Amino acid sequence: MRSLQVVMLMLCVLGGLFLLVRAPEFFLPAQWDPSIGRSFDPLASRLLGAGLLALAAAGAGYIHAMYYSMPRRLPGPAAQRRHFTLLLAALVLIGAALARAEPGPNTDYRPPLRTL
Repeated sequence: MRSLQVVMLMLCVLGGLFLLVRAPEFFLPAQWDPSIGRSFDPLASRLLGAGLLALAAAGAGYIHAMYYSMPRRLPGPAAQRRHFTLLLAALVLIGAALARAEPGPNTDYRPPLRTL
């Protein structure tokens, strides 16, 4: 279980750094209908990258508290406030990125051919 958490942490760090540094424009198709989606501009891309990094920081604090501290007690009030602040920052940044991204049709989408 811990290895899966570390993999997800590394994906958030690497993806967040890539989006924050390179700021690519990209299209994110909708989950259930690939013919529509959101078009991310460089600012929305940077916001998404910052949100992923904030999420990775919160995850790193959780992994450290649960697996690498010897007493394995619940974190104190200061650590809980820091974790809450990081999670709130991640939600706000990712929400701002999704709000900034323009919804629209996917220009590269081709409907599948029906063969009977």
